[in-house]
Amino acid sequence: MYFKMAVNNIKKSFKDYAIYFITLTLAVCIFYNFNSIDSQTVMYEMNNYQLQSISVLSKGISYISIFISIVFGGLIIYANNSLVKKRKKEFGIYATLGMAKRKISLILICETLIVGIISLIVGLLLGIVLSQGISVLTGKLFEFTMTEYKFIVSMSTINKTIMYFGIMFMLVMIFNTIVVSKHKLIDMINASKKNEDLKLRKPIISVIIFILALIVLGRAYYLGWKFALTPKNTNFPLSIILGSLGTLLFFFGLAGVILVILRKSKKIYLKKLNIFVIKQFNNKINTNFISMAIICLMLFLTIVMLSSSLSFKHEVEKRLKNVMPFDAEIELRIPSDNKQEVKDIREALKKVGFELKDYYKYNIIDFYGTKVKTSSLLNEYANENLKKRLRNYAWELGAVKISQYNEMRKLRGESTIDLKENEVLLITDDVDENETLQNLIKNKKEIKIDNKNYIIKNNIGIKEDYYGLTAVVPDSLVKNMTKYSSKMHINVSEKNKEELDDAVREIEVKFKNVDYERDKLLKKYGFIISAYTKTGMDNKVKSAVGTYLYIGIYLGFVFLISSAAILAIQQLTEASDSLNRYKALKNFGASDDMINKSIFAQIFIHFMLPLGLALIHFAVALQIIKRMSEYAGVLTILDIGPTMMVTAGVIIIIYGGYFYATYLGYKNIVKNN
Repeated sequence: MYFKMAVNNIKKSFKDYAIYFITLTLAVCIFYNFNSIDSQTVMYEMNNYQLQSISVLSKGISYISIFISIVFGGLIIYANNSLVKKRKKEFGIYATLGMAKRKISLILICETLIVGIISLIVGLLLGIVLSQGISVLTGKLFEFTMTEYKFIVSMSTINKTIMYFGIMFMLVMIFNTIVVSKHKLIDMINASKKNEDLKLRKPIISVIIFILALIVLGRAYYLGWKFALTPKNTNFPLSIILGSLGTLLFFFGLAGVILVILRKSKKIYLKKLNIFVIKQFNNKINTNFISMAIICLMLFLTIVMLSSSLSFKHEVEKRLKNVMPFDAEIELRIPSDNKQEVKDIREALKKVGFELKDYYKYNIIDFYGTKVKTSSLLNEYANENLKKRLRNYAWELGAVKISQYNEMRKLRGESTIDLKENEVLLITDDVDENETLQNLIKNKKEIKIDNKNYIIKNNIGIKEDYYGLTAVVPDSLVKNMTKYSSKMHINVSEKNKEELDDAVREIEVKFKNVDYERDKLLKKYGFIISAYTKTGMDNKVKSAVGTYLYIGIYLGFVFLISSAAILAIQQLTEASDSLNRYKALKNFGASDDMINKSIFAQIFIHFMLPLGLALIHFAVALQIIKRMSEYAGVLTILDIGPTMMVTAGVIIIIYGGYFYATYLGYKNIVKNN
């Protein structure tokens, strides 16, 4: 009997359950898709480097999913509470007819169970179908192409999804039982007669709070910008706290300010149903300013995570070609204490069993210390960003022999450089340092190395994307210098790359625990070697970027759906609360078209305001991120053009979809009553 009543109630209240059902289905679908990463087809084709990264990603997704389940759990309880509030009168009638509260709770439990099971089934089916396409997306993120497609269903992820959402629904059932038991019969019967009080503040208070909000936000933006170069300074996290507080105050005072401004514009304020729309908006903002602020911050995080992660991937892919221009690189570090016996890289490679094949094209480049501090060399001509870096990271200018540098250029397919005995060439891959070098060459023109002055050769036209600040010097100059490092660069033909990768990987394996077993390795070999291949480096970087992007997309989707769902539920609840007002408008002669336009305006304002402020936050955050990346020497200037198009598309589809569904639902509630 109770089960049948629950089914009939769901059929009767299907429109009320629509947003709730859509949100649950999307939540299940997203949860399954991102947690099934280790079962996707493309993962089976990853090489050893990727498998390590995927293992880290899978663990990360598992931990993040706990947080996501809490977010979704709170969202489900919030949505369910709104549904229960809308049906108080119905429950009151049941109680009047003699039904006990525990039986009313039983009906609610059945309804929750039915909707939950349907949402789980539909969400899992949709997730299984979409996860096949997610394999293609994952391959794109990690720069891999599937050679063979397989339709895969992850039973472990299905079980995990059922377990997590089963716990959520159990909590909702308990919550419903508690809510029904606390309501008095008289309150439930008269629920529909109670018109929500309009909560209005004195305009002057709202204006003062709004001005204070702008001051706090301005201060937050300023501190974020000023201390972006020193994020460990307490003022930087303070900017985040002030930004959150300013957002809260912004929505707290916004409604009153808009009311004050529009009252002065009679043409707008008195036009059609604008008075009603403004009063409704004023009331809802005053009631829900905390949730509006939270939604704004969630949307801000969504935009930052989606756009910055996509932009970061785009930028890294552009720069990856220059990270390592050779097929392999092997480096021998030589400690300054001069106790290391092996200082020749060939001898070191021979000791670890690495054979230099006849078909290897390679060169060796040695690095020497000049005892010239980069801070004293560059500081006079450096910009503010570089000056701060030089203060925090003062290092010694390194030197390489012109003969070895030219050999390296030949290996890269570039022309050689002519250098006289009284000249040095300063090269760098850093934009700030390169700008400073131009000023140095223009004004100073000489550098003192080993108690002798050398003319700084003009480096315009010499593009260096591989080395940091280094002096290329005549071979004779290094005879009195101390060598601190040797690098071997190797190139091979395409058919021999796999063999080279395997040989270099053997070196990596031998020295993989160098951070923990340095003394043991030094005792065994007498030196420490680091080795990399272009393939391995590319894979590691792409995997790291793919992992970051994957998690960013996951969190972005969750926050976006949660924000849109909360706004939708708020508006649909408001529709039920305001039915008497719309009946009054109808009695006063308002047409259906006027009422529908007022509904559209209300919902549009509520959806666009938090999104608008989130976009302003994002514009400021983008400049702060850029400043931080430049200071770190990464110079990852985010190209948000193409990625913002993708982000905008996602927001339009999901956020816009919720907006339109809310409008239709709101309009139908008003029309049907």
